[in-house]
Amino acid sequence: MKLKFVFYCFLALTLASEALAAKDAGLRYIQTRGVVRCGTDLSAQTYAYKDENGDWRGIDADLCRVLALAVLGDKERIEMVNVTTNMVSKYLVTNKIDIMLGGAPYSASNEIRSQATPIDIIYYDKQMFLGRNADKATSMEDYKGQKVCVVNNSDDQYNLEEYNARYNLDLKPLLFASSQRAKEAFLLKRCNLLTGNALFLTNVLKSAGIKDKTTQVLPEVISVKPVYAFAAKENNTWRISAKWILNALKLAEDIGINSENINIFIGVKDTSTKNLLGVNPDLWNKFKTYNPEWLRKELTEIGNFGEIYEKNLGKGSSFNLDREQNKLLKDGGLIIPQPFL
Repeated sequence: MKLKFVFYCFLALTLASEALAAKDAGLRYIQTRGVVRCGTDLSAQTYAYKDENGDWRGIDADLCRVLALAVLGDKERIEMVNVTTNMVSKYLVTNKIDIMLGGAPYSASNEIRSQATPIDIIYYDKQMFLGRNADKATSMEDYKGQKVCVVNNSDDQYNLEEYNARYNLDLKPLLFASSQRAKEAFLLKRCNLLTGNALFLTNVLKSAGIKDKTTQVLPEVISVKPVYAFAAKENNTWRISAKWILNALKLAEDIGINSENINIFIGVKDTSTKNLLGVNPDLWNKFKTYNPEWLRKELTEIGNFGEIYEKNLGKGSSFNLDREQNKLLKDGGLIIPQPFL
């Protein structure tokens, strides 16, 4: 009888362990599949888009490449998947994507009801206005009482309500199910203001071919918004690995390692940098990266955080956006890398 009881206890523990392992299988799925699937907003070229040769471009595409190189050894083994903000949780738990990158909302309510969990802040954006008749406006008072296109049940809507009340502007929200719908309504002149992330608004101007000064992104900042990467809550191993892979880009810039000087740093002495570059391989091996020296190849082929930002959004891009909050903390920004210990 005792043997039978022990046997059933052992069987229960084994099944529980297997069930737990199956839940936390995100990284294994990626390595078995041989592709990293990254979710983003493909309606905005500021995040990701295909160029004339069919190659993926954009900051989210490059961040996806970093992950693919780290865990698969090949930066081109990626799939970019269009995901609307209300579908992030579903796409993660059904393995349609492994990670969500650009522009997903994050709040206490979202964290409670969603199966998506934040990995880390990947960059910062700002909620702003895109406005008509901007050449004639001297302040937001000139838009008092006008309609604003905004996504329903979003932090953009909440921030707009707070901003509206604070400055007594009597702005009239027009609510839409998605940023794409809000953009279409703005272009159809159903509202004179469109609010959302500055990266999204900048893309609206570019994609619609608006070059005159009557329609502009207005200088008023409603809110500074951290943009998080998300993984499924049950895939904790993958979440932790992705967090430190993305942190490596920021830490490399903080230390001063870039695509042009990587070889100079191979003989460094401090523990964090030796861990980062795989001179001490143990940490990256525990994160199950393809090769503990993956970052050396990544820096040569893609670059550190600053290089990725400037190429896709900054001075090396057609957007020419200043880094502002996306500078390192020591340079006056909000990007804070963690040592790799």
